[in-house]
Amino acid sequence: MNNKGFTFIEIIIVSAFIALLFSIAISKGDYSNYHLRIQSQQLCADIRNIRILKMTEGGLYNILLSNDHYKVLNGSKILKTVQLLSQHELLYGKNEIIFSYQGVPVHGGDTIRVRNKKNNRYMEITIVPASGRVLLKDEIYSP
Repeated sequence: MNNKGFTFIEIIIVSAFIALLFSIAISKGDYSNYHLRIQSQQLCADIRNIRILKMTEGGLYNILLSNDHYKVLNGSKILKTVQLLSQHELLYGKNEIIFSYQGVPVHGGDTIRVRNKKNNRYMEITIVPASGRVLLKDEIYSP
């Protein structure tokens, strides 16, 4: 017999193989914006947390910023150290964030950028000087 064409099984096997290759290609996507957003949200939450702790409990809560990490402190006791991903860095005006009992920043307001060094995209966290509000702008900026 002279058979022309493909069997149903052959078509299913080839389709499954193509789907497998496609799923591997998609999983290698770029997650840099996702990681940038997560680290910015974490820093913003920590700043808001020390502000609330200072207003409710008192204490000597503050955050020390460095280019590749930050520390949450109560006096000299380190409560938390957060290491940024290797491709991220912090850009800031003041390296210490302290709030008064009223929730106002002691050293005035500041804008902190969490920046991806590979593509220069960044997110901004703003500490308003008069009120102490901590704002994370829900936008990823490009140079």
